[in-house]
Amino acid sequence: MTIRRQLLLGLLAATLLCVLGAGISLFRSLLEEANELADLQLRQLAVALPDEFAPQAGLAAAQDPEEAFVLQAWDEDGQPLPVLQGQPTLPRYALAGFADVVLHGEDWRLYGETRRGRYVQVAQAQAVRDQLAWQMSRRAGVPLLVFALILALLIVAVVGRALAPLHRLAESVAGRSPDALTPLAADDMPPELRPVALALNSLMGQFEAALTAQRTFVADAAHELRSPLTALKLQLQVAERAGSEEERRVALARLHERLDRSTHLVRQLLSLARHETALAASQLHTVDLGQLLEAAVADHSALADSRAIDLGVVETLQARVQADPDGLQVLLNNLIDNALRYTQQGGRVDLQAALEDGRPLLRVSDNGPGVPQHYHARLFDRFFRPDGNDAWGCGLGLSIVRHIAEHHHAEIALDDGEAGRGLQVTVRFPQVA
Repeated sequence: MTIRRQLLLGLLAATLLCVLGAGISLFRSLLEEANELADLQLRQLAVALPDEFAPQAGLAAAQDPEEAFVLQAWDEDGQPLPVLQGQPTLPRYALAGFADVVLHGEDWRLYGETRRGRYVQVAQAQAVRDQLAWQMSRRAGVPLLVFALILALLIVAVVGRALAPLHRLAESVAGRSPDALTPLAADDMPPELRPVALALNSLMGQFEAALTAQRTFVADAAHELRSPLTALKLQLQVAERAGSEEERRVALARLHERLDRSTHLVRQLLSLARHETALAASQLHTVDLGQLLEAAVADHSALADSRAIDLGVVETLQARVQADPDGLQVLLNNLIDNALRYTQQGGRVDLQAALEDGRPLLRVSDNGPGVPQHYHARLFDRFFRPDGNDAWGCGLGLSIVRHIAEHHHAEIALDDGEAGRGLQVTVRFPQVA
């Protein structure tokens, strides 16, 4: 149900209920007033009859409904006296005041008193009083219904006018194309809609940034894949034109190396695309950083041994974080892979899991050639590789690390290794609650 319909139905229903309640209250009030006035008339008639009317003369019949009384009198001997002609005959109740009686299925209101030896009894049907109250209510209620109708029309007009900015906002959003992500004009909107417009502007800004990043990623990926594929084709042509078995063997070895690089590039591109999206709550689990380091050492031990690099864990504390286990594994694998790739033969790569100021951290440090300070800020850019590196790579490892760290609200710090040699990468996670 639309907000407009909810408002209209709610306000009109409330108005109708109020009008009905006011009408019922008015009718009850008027009925009470009519009863009081009729009771007063009954009493006045009973009091005035012995002094002002001769019993033998009689009175004229009532002309108005509110004057429809049954007036009776009895003398000292209990004999009825003629007062009004053509009236129903009611039993003598010998009252000294007011009473309600039911006679022949009809409600009556009676007043009786004895004065100067004569008993006077005045009665009026309750239906006469109800009719009088209904007539008074109708006269008073018709203007109330007219004003209620006017109020309903005003409510419809006011609700329509108040919701007009909401319709304009919906039309302005619905009429946009996917490429039209310019901000909405929020200054001329009502205060209640301004936060909605600002939130939509923020969402469109994020969407535009995501589209820009996607276009950049696709363009960069296409550019980076074109060179390896061209090199693969050229290397294949060299292998086909090889004049001897030795030349063919060398060409095929280089072809395998090119294929390994291309496979690594595609794998890194897929990993980057997968870890660019935010984490869902269901992906978070308790991860022991020490166990994560031990598993990473086992996975990279063969590569480290092939290059005579000392890979090991120098410190492991009980550090646990709420994180995506697969994401942290990819983060750590990229850090270790970079350290092993750029560390010289016989070098050293140290892993550490610790707590500093209540914050869990992962640290990977090496004693390789390191990276100049002026390159540190650009190391997390896609496809960026510092000058002077002989090791092959695609420049995506640290970009993937940055995305995963951001999704875990972690901070990354780059420093020089021990004795000013190598590179030290520290990932600090939020403080454990």
